[in-house]
Amino acid sequence: MKKSCFIVTALLVLSMILAGCNPDTEGKTYKIWYHANGATSGFPPGDNRLYKSGETTNALGQNTLLYNGREFLYWNTRPDGSGVTYHIGDTITIKNNDIFLHAIWGALP
Repeated sequence: MKKSCFIVTALLVLSMILAGCNPDTEGKTYKIWYHANGATSGFPPGDNRLYKSGETTNALGQNTLLYNGREFLYWNTRPDGSGVTYHIGDTITIKNNDIFLHAIWGALP
């Protein structure tokens, strides 16, 4: 009896995944977090919205962030700029996790 219950459960989960309904993420929501990454003043933008996997939004501007002697270039998923880059207004697609975006700064021209 236990073996048949396991098989039925496994088949149910597999059919949900194949149908695009992942039981591990169904109904979960995620956030986008903006980080100053060394800014000397101001505040990063705040996105208080909760997103479901598959939803899209646009990368926000720098808000009031400033970094003395540098200019804001873009957002990146890694503080050192080696991750995924998002320029202001770029489309962000939410996957099954929160997204952390770090301000990337460059020298003033």
